[in-house]
Amino acid sequence: MTTEAEYSADGDPVNPFPVDWLGDDEMVPELQRLHRLKAQAEAREAAVIARVHRRGVPHAQGFASPTAWLIAATGEAPAVCRSRVRVALALQHMDHTRQAFAAGELSECRVRLLVDARAGAPDLFRRDEPLLVEQARTLSARVFPKALSHWRRLADPDGARFDAEAAFLARRLHISPTWERTVRVDGDLDPESGQIVLTAIRSLAEPAALEPGDGRTPAQRRADALVEICRRHLDSADRPTQNGERPHVTLALSLADLAGDGLIDLETGPITAETARRLACDATITPITLDGAGQPQTAGDARRSIPPALRRALDLRDGGCTHPGCDIPARWCDAHHIIHWAHRGKTTLTNLRLLCRPHHRTAHHHQPYPRRQ
Repeated sequence: MTTEAEYSADGDPVNPFPVDWLGDDEMVPELQRLHRLKAQAEAREAAVIARVHRRGVPHAQGFASPTAWLIAATGEAPAVCRSRVRVALALQHMDHTRQAFAAGELSECRVRLLVDARAGAPDLFRRDEPLLVEQARTLSARVFPKALSHWRRLADPDGARFDAEAAFLARRLHISPTWERTVRVDGDLDPESGQIVLTAIRSLAEPAALEPGDGRTPAQRRADALVEICRRHLDSADRPTQNGERPHVTLALSLADLAGDGLIDLETGPITAETARRLACDATITPITLDGAGQPQTAGDARRSIPPALRRALDLRDGGCTHPGCDIPARWCDAHHIIHWAHRGKTTLTNLRLLCRPHHRTAHHHQPYPRRQ
């Protein structure tokens, strides 16, 4: 059996002995040791990249840039390599940062923040670098970025205003369907816009806004909150019009599809028939006649599945979501068919109840849904 002394003699700094040998009180010191070791390795990688750049190795070997050379050398993604080259080249002018990085006292994440701070005001950064490196060593991950931002505002007010304008101009949002049948949302917002979005989402997603038994994860609650904010906009009366109509989600399907158990296609991917029934519980219905080739021939008048007068009576009777313990007001609830009209349920007051969107989904997808025999 190999002993700890024999493992240590091998000289492997990452795996000096099996992890199973660690006692409970040794876990944190071991993680801290590995954290320092990782930082030292990343600092050495940065030093190698800087030397490669100074010696002109990438161009000598036929690469267009140090980033292209690093991609070929490591197989890492272009964005990762671009960031590492940027850090490596900047560290040539950041003596205190480079020394702390090489000693394992700063993680690569904190070094990147210091590199970003220097990019905005290199002369002022050179003056204050020892103080900023000390803050990077000692402040928490939550406080350190705020400290750098505060330094930027005090050291260079004009530059801070320029940064604010640059952040606004850099705003972006990408939304696209993926091959995994989900929709990917990604982007960056300036501080003002980001605070508005955070405040709106938190108002619907933070624990104080939820019933005690809500079992969703925080990420799921934020996703549902974003959808609910968009849904409320689409439900509002002051939406702009497009081609004479206010924007809305369109679902094209036959009555047989709606009553069945198959999948129905949306622009963003397929949904189940149960999801379609939930959407059709309280919607505007436009009957369209198709010919034998499936081409539209005639279109009837659009009508609400819940007539306005019936909805007013339902709002007055229920007052809001009827799920036990839920206090969502009526204006943010769907009218739910207890027996769906696609299964020959009647659109009458006795066959309807108000449910908020989360509980409407629960009624359709997580409870036995009655059908008229």
